[in-house]
Amino acid sequence: MYLRNLAATTALVCAMGIALPPVAALAHHGVSGQFDLDQKIETSGTVTRVRFVNPHSYVYFDAVNDAGETENRRCELRSGSLLKRKGWTPDMFPIGSEVTFNGSPDRRDPLTCYVETVTFPDGRVLTRYGAVAEDGTFMEPEGDAERAAEEGTPPPAPAADMPDLSGNWSEPVADGPPLPYAGRAPDYVLTDAAVEAGDDWEPDDNPRFHCQPTNIILDYRFDQMINKIEQSPEEVKITYGFMDVVRTIHIDGEFPDEIEPSVTGYSTGTWEDGKLTVETKGFTPGFLEAIGGRSTRSVPHSDQMEITEVFYIDDSNGELVQEYTITDPVYLAEPHSHLNRSVKTEDAFIPYECDDLTEKE
Repeated sequence: MYLRNLAATTALVCAMGIALPPVAALAHHGVSGQFDLDQKIETSGTVTRVRFVNPHSYVYFDAVNDAGETENRRCELRSGSLLKRKGWTPDMFPIGSEVTFNGSPDRRDPLTCYVETVTFPDGRVLTRYGAVAEDGTFMEPEGDAERAAEEGTPPPAPAADMPDLSGNWSEPVADGPPLPYAGRAPDYVLTDAAVEAGDDWEPDDNPRFHCQPTNIILDYRFDQMINKIEQSPEEVKITYGFMDVVRTIHIDGEFPDEIEPSVTGYSTGTWEDGKLTVETKGFTPGFLEAIGGRSTRSVPHSDQMEITEVFYIDDSNGELVQEYTITDPVYLAEPHSHLNRSVKTEDAFIPYECDDLTEKE
């Protein structure tokens, strides 16, 4: 179906989410499409296997059903990268240990669940968005402490013309549900062609379900992953924490006569007054938005899409700002502009290495 719609619309490869109502904010990987979040269940059993992978991690366990039969179940946690950043490790789930999950059932698979809390053999409970300290103490959300800590640190003084953007950057890790759609700009203003193409959309067409990258705007901030920026006078390379996307911004370069179309396109950049202005074109057709779940929708983009970005350091708090404007004469009735912010982090960059376990092996 994914490839069928790709060929049918010639414009469906990657995804970007915006301005969703709160109930849809959990659908960034189609969570509410796969799981019935209105239903609550509790399930317990003996751990048989643990997989800390991206985009979702799973704990597998043997449990006894109502008929007295032992069946192997599994429950889904957050992405392996985020769990590791929050101090979780596979060693927390020793093979043979007893564990209890509270959460929601899978809509189609009675042996799969979505985790909201985990109860460990010693009786301690950790929520899906909790953290584990170095001494093993469980910590639950208490406001956006990480962001406050970053804002309390004086930013380094940037160079006048070419500030140093190198390092690891990320949105602060949320102390609650993920924020990939929070504060998003208003919806795109679409052409009739975009609405018509969207009618052919099905949630399974979401490229993330196929471990495929989405687009350079959504992937930049998606799922609170860490992005690594490497900078030289000739280029700025951004390695995205989501789906291992790599893009190169050619400083003071010119567009080649022929561009090989790709998800990232071809980017040229120019420094002026401490800001890096980037022009990108040469995209393969794809999605600007592809959401599956309680809210099912898509916004395609064509190979005529062009994106202008401006990167700079906010002197007031040291944040890296990415302002952007997207134009597409085929699917956007008017240009779409918004911005992303990120903070420098000492956390290590972790390759995404997508291993989609949405379907059982």
